[in-house]
Formats: sequence, structure tokens, C-alpha cells
Amino acid sequence: MQERFARARNRMVEALNAAGFVSLRAASTYFLCVDLKASGIPMDDLSFADRAVEKAGVAVIPLSVFYEQNAPRHLVRLCFGKCDETIDAGVAAMAKARDLFTG
Repeated sequence: MQERFARARNRMVEALNAAGFVSLRAASTYFLCVDLKASGIPMDDLSFADRAVEKAGVAVIPLSVFYEQNAPRHLVRLCFGKCDETIDAGVAAMAKARDLFTG
């Protein structure tokens, strides 16, 4: 199971990098955080999450919802505990969102 998750994580990271995203290192989890600001996306996590699902068909979790105060507003979370086809479709939708939101 550990090898399967590591392979899925690496697949998602490599594909996101190729699409122009910057992600944080993920260890001991099946979630990956994408840094919107470092990826050139000029919007906060909640706005991105709302627009990404509506306009690009990808669901992300805004990290700020897990904080009571001093929340980071530039990070969204993706799950890589999925089959390859789902990871590929999710990254393609993220790339579409990036294209739509960066002009």
C-alpha cells in the first residue's frame, strides 16, 4: 500500500509540475497541497475551489477551512489516493483551471 501511494503521489506531482503548478512536499499522507500563489494563480483558496469545480470540473479543498485563525489562503489540497485515470483527469482539470484563471 505504501508503494502504491508513493507512486500515485509521484505521478500527481510530476503531472502538476508539468502543468505549471508548485506543490508542497507530501509525506505520510495521501493529500497533496498546491501553492496557488507560487503557481501564478492570483486568487485565494476559497475562490479557486469554487471556480475550479464550477468552471473546470475539479474539486479541491481550500486549506484555510481547517484553521480558526491565521489561515493560509494560498493553498488547496488534492487527494492522490486514486486510480491513475482519476489522477490524470484531475490534473487535466487543474491545468484547465490554471489556464482559465491566469489569463
